[in-house]
Amino acid sequence: MHIKQREINKEVHQACINEGYPGIVSRIIAGRTDEFNKNIFNPSFDCVEPAKDMAGSTKASQRIIDAIQTNQNILLFTDYDVDGCASMAILYGALHDVFGVKKSNIQALTGHRTQDGYGLTDTIAGKIEKLHPDLVITADAGISDGSRIERLAKAGIDVIVTDHHLLPVEGVPTAAWAVVNPQRQDCQYDNNIAGCGVAWLLMTVVAQELDCSMDQKRVLHRFLDYVALGTVADLVSLASPINRYFVKQGLVFMNEQTRECWRVALNGQKANVGFLGFQLGPRINAGSRMTGEANAAIDFLVSKNVDKISAAYQQLDHCNYNRRKIEKRMFDTAKQQINKKDHIFIDYNESYDPGVQGIVAGRLAETFGIPAIMLADIGDDLVAGSGRSGQFLYIRDALQSFDDNYPGILVSFGGHRAAAGLKIHKKNIEILQKGLNDNVNIQLADQDTTPYIKTDGSLKGHLNSATYYQIEALNPFGIGFPSPTFSDIMTATNIRVVGKNPVHLSMKLDGIKAIQFYALDNPGDPLRINSNDKLEVVYTLNMDEWQGRKSLQLIIKRISIKS
Repeated sequence: MHIKQREINKEVHQACINEGYPGIVSRIIAGRTDEFNKNIFNPSFDCVEPAKDMAGSTKASQRIIDAIQTNQNILLFTDYDVDGCASMAILYGALHDVFGVKKSNIQALTGHRTQDGYGLTDTIAGKIEKLHPDLVITADAGISDGSRIERLAKAGIDVIVTDHHLLPVEGVPTAAWAVVNPQRQDCQYDNNIAGCGVAWLLMTVVAQELDCSMDQKRVLHRFLDYVALGTVADLVSLASPINRYFVKQGLVFMNEQTRECWRVALNGQKANVGFLGFQLGPRINAGSRMTGEANAAIDFLVSKNVDKISAAYQQLDHCNYNRRKIEKRMFDTAKQQINKKDHIFIDYNESYDPGVQGIVAGRLAETFGIPAIMLADIGDDLVAGSGRSGQFLYIRDALQSFDDNYPGILVSFGGHRAAAGLKIHKKNIEILQKGLNDNVNIQLADQDTTPYIKTDGSLKGHLNSATYYQIEALNPFGIGFPSPTFSDIMTATNIRVVGKNPVHLSMKLDGIKAIQFYALDNPGDPLRINSNDKLEVVYTLNMDEWQGRKSLQLIIKRISIKS
């Protein structure tokens, strides 16, 4: 894996300088966007486009208002992942807490990860028919489920689809009462928003149409804490000014801890993007990964009873512990099968857990720099697959190309640029492996697909606390607007192994405190570097705090001896 420095857009860089931004801030922004926008540095509500501009939102809001005013039964159906659970919290909270819909008129439904599968499947449609609500509102799901929506429409059930996933070839579900999805061809709205963002924006249209009071609108605005959670966890672009505002403002609300769920989860910590993406998000996902159901996650987010919230969070934490053990076993098995000549890795094993395959695919893609699809049994001779994009391919587009060339092989598929899911009969796995590899190999034949690490260049001469705080002011960082990473030639001293499980390396680099987590595979392994070695180091900045004292620390991402 080689190091590649980000290209700087000179016009954007100069515009940042003209605005008075610090040099390091200007360099970071200009390495991540080709268009200057003040809302990148300091996003505000002004960057949120009017929600009514999203195609389908007015028609959808009118149907929802009719249901509210005539006491109709409304069923909310969402995905079982973090984005879906956050969407459920938003829709349920908006209907009950803001618009005054009785709890008895609201039903909440999420699918079982393995028994029902992803989306509004036949089994989900059957469950909805038995409940027979007047109106179904989906969130983070439904755009690829036209036949089931038609089935519900024939049963006299209106369906409003809110989603953010890419549209199927046949377009929007024509039997739906309304479809709100920024991916629609006739929609000019920012299509980077997550499913929870679409749901929240639609609720703001309803609030406008109902002429809600300022107090009601303030309650709805505070649901941006849920939007922040789903936006970060669903890996949508934080180069989008709207998403940046959602996350920045949502974190403010979360840190005010007016909801019991945040008090329980934070336990004295401060919420930031890292907390959402690496601590809270995985725990919420772990519930459905391990049990198939999102009930504990929904209870954690929606309940107002602190005992119920605490019990739900403990269950999620336990599920996450088990998930990590299974994930390690699957990752260790799969990495032995990697063929570095292929441009996409597809692996099936009878021992794989369908609840964990997505996160393992993500680790494989990140580690080896190629897209990965993990396949696991789900019963009835069916296999479910979860894929994650590497550095050179949009995984959902690759599946669409395969489906075009091999019609009927995939039972179903869907997703977006970074992640996708599929179902296939076990007998067709080899066709998928060969056909998808052939397609991708042709597609990427003329590209240099050597994995690389992108950095923001050198920080020599600027490694100090002031630089750290200037960079911190640019938060949030994440997908599309990655956390700044730097590379320099440095000399290592004071090298020692640290940690309760001693596999981390502590050292000083040019006199500055540094640490490399999981530098050793196992305790007692020999060190690969020695004191006074000249090293090529890829690192990020951190502010370490110990006994009330703060000091700059480098977090080492990659280290190699400079020849």
